[in-house]
Amino acid sequence: MISKFAAIAALAMLAAGSAQAVTVTTANGAPDPGFGAGESLLVDFNNDLPAGYSLTGAFAYATGSSSSAAAPALDTSRYLVVSSAISDGVATLRTAFDLSSLSFYWGSIDAYNSVHILGLNGATLLELAGSSLGPANGGQWQEATNRRVYFTADPGEVITGVRFASTGIAFELDDIAGMAANGGIAAGVPEPATWSLMLIGFGMIGASIRRKQIKTAAA
Repeated sequence: MISKFAAIAALAMLAAGSAQAVTVTTANGAPDPGFGAGESLLVDFNNDLPAGYSLTGAFAYATGSSSSAAAPALDTSRYLVVSSAISDGVATLRTAFDLSSLSFYWGSIDAYNSVHILGLNGATLLELAGSSLGPANGGQWQEATNRRVYFTADPGEVITGVRFASTGIAFELDDIAGMAANGGIAAGVPEPATWSLMLIGFGMIGASIRRKQIKTAAA
């Protein structure tokens, strides 16, 4: 989906420090346009967080839309909600893995939403305000207000977490994806095809054990 990307001007971002440490691109949604090149699904919020990931702060999970949260356009699964109605409206996702890129599907973008990309030791590499992304008027179904936002760490930097903040109702997002840095691993949620291969593998191991047991009994 690279051809759909729209680069975000540097003036539209509030960067931490004098040098930009993370590059941001976006692709219009409704539906989710998909992960970036080389990325895989890390957290989908449908089940418990995978090993190596933690989520702290004020947040809730939701499915569908209500007066307190609007599902990202055409997203029918469970998603994350960060809202000023929930304590201080700040939640932080951290990972034990060093990532070179991270993306998520951001629904009904509002001007009062913001994202903070974290690096080593929790340092803020970049702050991105919802107001910098087009209309940011909370439109629930428009492509421009439902986007996948891609963050790519510059050489020498790694992404270790992301903080979501909202001073209104609400910040809604789903399906965080990413790619490990330096050829490492990022673990995360196994894809359906991976589950199938794992089940087949377990079945083959079981069949092999049974054959050995039968041969032993015959002997």
